[in-house]
Amino acid sequence: MSRPVRCRLDPVHQIVADAPGVWRAVGSDPYFRILPPEGRRRHRGGWVRIRADLAPMGRTKLVPLLYIDDGKGFREALTIPLERDEAGIDNLVRLPRRVRGLRLDPLSGAGGFTLGAITLDHLGPLGAYVEIARRLVAQLPPGERALPRLTRLLRTRSPVALWRAFLASARPRPVPASYAAWIDGVETPARPSVEAMRRAIAGFALTPRISIVMPVYDTPKQWLEAAVASVRAQGYENWELCLCDDNSPAPHVWPMLQAFAATDRRIKLHRRTTNGRISAASNDAMALATGAYMTLMDHDDAIPDNALYEFVRVLNEDSTVDFIYSDEDKISVEGQRYDPFFKPDWSPEALEACMYTAHLALYRMDIVARIGGFRDACNGAQDYDFALRYTEHVRNVRHVPKVLYHWRAIPGSTAQAMDNKDYVIAAAVRGLEDRARRTGTLDFVRPSPYAGCFFLRRRIVGAPRVSIVIPSAGRDSLVGGRSVDLLAACLASLREKSTYANIEIVVVDNGDLRPATLAALERHAANRITYSAPGFNVAAKMNLGAAGATGEILVFLNDDITVITPDWIEAMLALLQIEGVGAVGPKLLFETGEIQHAGVSIVDATPDHVRRGYPGDDPGHFFSTVGNRNYLAVTGACLMVRAAEFRSLGGFDEAYAVNYNDIDLCLRLWDRGQRIVYCAQAELYHYESRNRARTVDPAEHARFRARWAERIPEDPFYSPWFEALPPTFELDPARF
Repeated sequence: MSRPVRCRLDPVHQIVADAPGVWRAVGSDPYFRILPPEGRRRHRGGWVRIRADLAPMGRTKLVPLLYIDDGKGFREALTIPLERDEAGIDNLVRLPRRVRGLRLDPLSGAGGFTLGAITLDHLGPLGAYVEIARRLVAQLPPGERALPRLTRLLRTRSPVALWRAFLASARPRPVPASYAAWIDGVETPARPSVEAMRRAIAGFALTPRISIVMPVYDTPKQWLEAAVASVRAQGYENWELCLCDDNSPAPHVWPMLQAFAATDRRIKLHRRTTNGRISAASNDAMALATGAYMTLMDHDDAIPDNALYEFVRVLNEDSTVDFIYSDEDKISVEGQRYDPFFKPDWSPEALEACMYTAHLALYRMDIVARIGGFRDACNGAQDYDFALRYTEHVRNVRHVPKVLYHWRAIPGSTAQAMDNKDYVIAAAVRGLEDRARRTGTLDFVRPSPYAGCFFLRRRIVGAPRVSIVIPSAGRDSLVGGRSVDLLAACLASLREKSTYANIEIVVVDNGDLRPATLAALERHAANRITYSAPGFNVAAKMNLGAAGATGEILVFLNDDITVITPDWIEAMLALLQIEGVGAVGPKLLFETGEIQHAGVSIVDATPDHVRRGYPGDDPGHFFSTVGNRNYLAVTGACLMVRAAEFRSLGGFDEAYAVNYNDIDLCLRLWDRGQRIVYCAQAELYHYESRNRARTVDPAEHARFRARWAERIPEDPFYSPWFEALPPTFELDPARF
C-alpha cells in the first residue's frame, strides 16, 4: 500500500498569500505549480488519488482544474476538472505515463480561498481497481449498496459500462469554453492565406509604409528570432522594422540584429552607447521611422501574418481613421496561446482605467510628430502615457476585433503580471495624473487593488445641485433578516452617508405613504410629489419627479438602495462632467455582496446585467468590473444624467411602464453620440426590487426590439464570442 506524498505549492501566477494557507487570486488566470516533494525531481504517472483542503472564502466561486504537462507544455487538451465538496478535493485521476509538471487552477477569476496542502497517493493497478470499485459503490444511495441491490443494478447496467464511465471521468479531457476551440472554430477558418492577402492588397488604393518600432534589450535569442520572424512573415510587405539596441550586455544581441539587417533592407538599426531604458530606446527606434503610420512591438512578442494587412484593410475602407487597435492574447514559452483579451470598441473612460488598447495599435505619424515621443518620466508605462496623449488628438477610432498580437509570458514580463514590474505602476500613475491635468483638473489617481487598473478622478467643476428622484411604493421588505421601511432606510442612507452637500431629494409616491414614512421624508428634507394616474408606470413616475426637480443634475434612484461609498455622487459627477459623457451608473451589489449591476450588455436586442451574481470584488474581464468602463447602457436603479439633456430627449418613454425605460434612455443618448459610463468607484447596495416580482412584459420587449434590433445588431462593448444570456464576459460554453 503506497503512502500519500505531500506536494509543494508554488503560487506562480496571479495568486498572493495573505496568511499561511490563506490565498487571494488577483487576476483572471490564477494558478499554482504543484511541485514534487523535496528530493524528488518529477511526478510519476499512472493512477493517483489527489486530495486538497481547498475551500472558498466568502462568495468566491471555485472551479478547480488540474493541468498536466506531458513534455509538450500545459494545454487544455490535458486538463481534468476536479470535483470539490465541503471536505475539499478527493479525486482519482489517471496521469499520462510521462509527467513533466502539474498545475492547479483553483478558480477563473479573483477571490479568496484557503489551501493548506495537496497530497498525491500513487496507486498500483490493484489499488486503483479497489479504489474505483469503492467510489462506484459510494455513488449509490445508501440503500442501494447492499449486495442484493448491487446485483439488481448490474442487471440494468453492465459492470463494463460502469467501469468505462468511471475511467472516462478520471482521464484528462478538454474543459468547457476552450480558447483553443475558439481558435480552431472561429479564427483559423476566417484567417486569409498570405496569397489571398496579397491578391487583395493588389487592389488597395492605399498601401502606406508602416514603421514597426521595437526597442531591444538583452532579449533571449529564441524570442528575438521569433519576434523578427513574425514581422518578416507579414502578408502586407510595405513595412520597416526599426530596431534600437539599448546597449545590451548580452553578446549575442547586436550581432543578431546586424544579421537581420543584412538579409532584409527593411530592417533598420540603431545602437545606443549607454543604456537609456525603454523610453529613450523607443525614441531612438522611432527616429529611424519613415512610414506614414507606426506600430509598437515588444522585443519578445509576436504578431500573426495578417496583422498589418488587417490594419491597412481598414485604412482602405476609411482613410480618415487615425487610430486602430486590435484584440490580443498571451503565449507561453511552450507556445500555448491563452488569456485572450476581446476588447470593446472605442472606450475613452476605459482607457483611463487601464491600458486596454495596448497591442496591436496603429498610430498616424503626423499626430505622433505633434505630441512628441515617449517620455522618460513615464518610463515603464511609456506606451500607456503615449496612448493617452495620442488619443487626445484623434477623431476616428476603429477597433479590429481580431487577435493580432501575442504577448510572450516569460519570467519578469508584464505579460505574466504587471506587478512583476512595480515601477510600471508608478509610471502609469504619473501618466494618468498628467492626462487629468491636460483635460481638466486633477483630483487624484490611485492604483486599484488589481495591478494594471487605476482610479482616475477629475475635480468637479462648481457645485451643481444634484436632484435625486426616487419613485416609491412606500413598502417594507426583509433586509438583513428584519423588516425594513425601504424608503425611510434609503433616505437615511443618502443623508447620513453621502458626502456631496448640494443635493435635493424628490420622492414620487402613490399618495398612500404611512405616517412613519412621511415622518422620514420630513426628517430627511425630502420633497414629495404624488403620482395619481391609475396603474403602475415607473417611467411616468420618474418623469413626474424630474419635472419637479430643480437641480442641474438628475439621479434616478430606486427606493431599495443604500449607500456604500460616501463619495458616490462625486465619483459619478466627475465622469458626467467629461465632454461627451451622457449618463453614468454605479456598481450595485446585492445584500449578499454579490454583483447586481456592473454595466448592461445588449445581445439580440435583449438587455442584461453583466456578471450578475459574481463576487463583489470580482475584477471582471480585464478589469471590466473594477475599472470605469463604457457600455451601451446602465441601469435606471441608479442613473445620473444632466437635466437639460434628459428634458431635450423628452424624458423616459412611458410606453415602457416597467422594463427597458432606462435602457431606452441610454440608447437614445448613445444615438446622439453621447457615451454611457459605468463608474466602478461608486458602490451602493441594491435590494433588487424586493417590492415587486422581476418580470419582463413581452409587449415591452417587442417594442424594444422593434426600435433597436436593427440599429444595434451587435453590442460594440461586448464580444459576440462571449456567453450572452447571462452575459459573463466568458467564452460561450455552448459554442466553444
